[in-house]
Amino acid sequence: MRKLLFPGLLLILILVLAACGGDDDADVASQPSADDGKVYSFQFACINRTLKPCELIMELAANVEARTNGQIEIQISSFPELGLAGPDTLRLLQDGTLDFGEIYGGYVGGDFPAIEMAELLGLFESSAMQEEVFRAIREDEIRMIRDQFGAEVISYIYYPDQFIFSKTPIRTLEDFKGLKVRTHSTALGDLVAGLGGEGQFIAFSEVYTALERGILDAGVTGSTPAYGQKWYEVSKYIVGPLTSHPHVMVAMNQARWDALPTNLQQILKEEAAKIEAKNLELVNGWDQEGVDLGVAEGMEHIPFTPELKEAIAAAVLDRIVPNWAKRAGGYGSEAVDLYNDKVAPIVGVRVLPDGSAERY
Repeated sequence: MRKLLFPGLLLILILVLAACGGDDDADVASQPSADDGKVYSFQFACINRTLKPCELIMELAANVEARTNGQIEIQISSFPELGLAGPDTLRLLQDGTLDFGEIYGGYVGGDFPAIEMAELLGLFESSAMQEEVFRAIREDEIRMIRDQFGAEVISYIYYPDQFIFSKTPIRTLEDFKGLKVRTHSTALGDLVAGLGGEGQFIAFSEVYTALERGILDAGVTGSTPAYGQKWYEVSKYIVGPLTSHPHVMVAMNQARWDALPTNLQQILKEEAAKIEAKNLELVNGWDQEGVDLGVAEGMEHIPFTPELKEAIAAAVLDRIVPNWAKRAGGYGSEAVDLYNDKVAPIVGVRVLPDGSAERY
């Protein structure tokens, strides 16, 4: 009896171990191998091919393809080519319609206001202040995007200071009244309204025609992007700047990211970090470069007057921050708590329990 019992127990033990081992083997097999040799192809959607940040993405694509011996192929496309305006890009990335691309917080802020807290134009006294804000909330932003939209943020791209490109001179607050202005975020629309203008969201690639036809009186964008789109042909004055370096996510659909072998993920993030660092070195120079190029084409640069600066500061308290806080869920929400905890100490503007904003 004992002779039969021991071999039987041994057989059962072997079968259990084999079963456990079989599950481990299946789990390992389900993970992409670091040396599987497969080619992974992605289409990257730039906001516009003519912009300097997209040139950096092209450089990133070439560097990654070279370093992975062709295992990662990144084909560059653009929002105009894909028929995208911008506000739906985060959702398209989430559902897999977009593989990989630029996601600007201003564009998608109406859908996900929490992401807009580092893009509240008018709030920042300098681009350096905005950069400090962004560094303070960067990891929180990446976490929220991953958790709520299933997207992997690879790195960031930075755009130059924003200016108002106007067909008429803007020297006083009166000059702004009734002005039809292209805006690219809800917060920017609040700022324009606070100055007495009428904000209109129009896709970047369509602004030239809108200015040419009189649909718009002015448009807001970065200094070098405006030059790249030849806005100097349809506007005469460069007003500002609204000191702001928009921070644009370089993000990938989570399923596509998870399918990459870990060594390829590492290479992609390393090369993207190098491009981000290069971008940060260049972006401050782009601010003035765009102004100089516009002036060389016959435009006039008009810095904000003290009157306009005061009006912008008032709009921050009256509209921009309170309206954003309401959109983001109100006082006590995760987004507003994060703002008060990490952003307010930097910018000196906090959200109060009644939803208003104050300087302190």
